Amino acid sequence: MRLKRTLLYILLLFFVYCNHANAIDRFKFPKEKLDHDFCDNLLDDLKFSSFPYGEEPFITYIDLLIEDIHHIDGKNLDFEASFSLWIYWKDPRLTKMFKEKNLYSGKGKPVWLCDYEADALWGSQKRLLDPGVEFYNRKDKPDFQSGLVDWVDIFSDGTIETRLRDTAKFKSNEFNFGKFPFDTQIISFELWSEFPSTMISLAPSKSMQNYSDSLYDFEGEDGIVIPAWELKNVKFDTYEYVEEDGFPYKGFRLFLEVKRLSSYYIYKVIIPILLILSISWSVFWIDRSQLESKVNITMVALLSLIAYNLIMDEAIPKLDYLTFMDAFILLSYLYTGAATILCVYSYYRYRKYRRKINLVDYYAKFVGPISYIVGVFICSIIYL
Repeated sequence: MRLKRTLLYILLLFFVYCNHANAIDRFKFPKEKLDHDFCDNLLDDLKFSSFPYGEEPFITYIDLLIEDIHHIDGKNLDFEASFSLWIYWKDPRLTKMFKEKNLYSGKGKPVWLCDYEADALWGSQKRLLDPGVEFYNRKDKPDFQSGLVDWVDIFSDGTIETRLRDTAKFKSNEFNFGKFPFDTQIISFELWSEFPSTMISLAPSKSMQNYSDSLYDFEGEDGIVIPAWELKNVKFDTYEYVEEDGFPYKGFRLFLEVKRLSSYYIYKVIIPILLILSISWSVFWIDRSQLESKVNITMVALLSLIAYNLIMDEAIPKLDYLTFMDAFILLSYLYTGAATILCVYSYYRYRKYRRKINLVDYYAKFVGPISYIVGVFICSIIYL
């Protein structure tokens, strides 16, 4: 019993110390109780709203934890995600003030001192520098009055950390549906500062590499579960470009590579289409004199294919190029239409020559299905 209990404690300690850090979660709390008015007095002393121009830019660290991707809408080229965003940086003026007040601790883990609502720091009286980091590709308008954050933490080494936990829609211009429904897409999150990179320089936090390695499978949970998609890869980088005003700007980008779960389309679209096409070509086993029956079967098959094409229109936008599914359905259209034409031609030869063996029906039984399979194989090589 003691052995089991000891093993349980060891496992518990392992999960505690191996847990991924979010931003600077690895901090200490004060050993002694702070005065009840300590944070109020500290707030009165915070008067660092202007930018401290120096030789080096502020390095602002980004920790973007994607908690869930609720929906990827290929038709509208957007997706909905729940996330937690930590942004932190050091203000040398705050560090200097803490040293003067004997509050500074620069070795080891920083000491957490106070937390404030965003309005207290960036409301009517702007008390701290705001790096102005925003999602560039967010579709809905956030609440700018709150400073785009839930709260702000102040640490003893002069670090300022903000946190935002939210659910929002993001646009993506990197969708490519050429291989649909066997496609892999990239959905991205883009963060940029309003200040040029000579003043604010964005950089990934240490936790970002943990997210990339684990594919956001954090704390032993399932990680991100995306309806109808599977997460394959997580990448991030920083990107700098020169804006029209002549200043360079540096942004942070997070890329999630997701693969569509194609089983739905295989079982509910592709296999039924193959079945419909098989029925349309089965007419060549019907007596050559039964033109009406043969044409009715092929026409019903053609109308069924049109209905399946309408289903595809709901999954992806109107494109100026063909996808694999478009090529597959178009090929099925052609062969179903060809079956109708061959039925009419077969009946014409029957009425004209009155032969016992109709060569059109005889060869169509084998040449049609075989050539169709070859056509699908060629489409797969071209698109997949």
